[in-house]
Amino acid sequence: MTFNPDLNMTYTQEQHGEVVVFRLEGSLMGDSTQQHFKEMVLRLLDSGIKKLVLDLSAVRNVNSSGLGSLITLFSRTRSVGGDFVLASVPVNVRNLLHITRLDTVFTVHDRVEDALKALQ
Repeated sequence: MTFNPDLNMTYTQEQHGEVVVFRLEGSLMGDSTQQHFKEMVLRLLDSGIKKLVLDLSAVRNVNSSGLGSLITLFSRTRSVGGDFVLASVPVNVRNLLHITRLDTVFTVHDRVEDALKALQ
């Protein structure tokens, strides 16, 4: 099988005061990196981090597994009294959120800076 970088996800993490920003890159398609990311975020929530921003500017594709992970993280963050927001969402991902009506569930900011201001 040929390695297709478009089907893999990478991420970085930055702390901005009480807010953790994750920059996702690639595709949210249920690969092992996405699962590791989800587990790591859940551990952060367990440790007391309650404000999360996902920068999706470099995300190319999302499938049902990726949406499921976002919903899980959103629900878990809310259950501990936290905030989970999306930022810099590409048009194709915004369209998917609209079609699935998840745009009525998630808070979406045009820029990471806007999300940080809203959470601080």
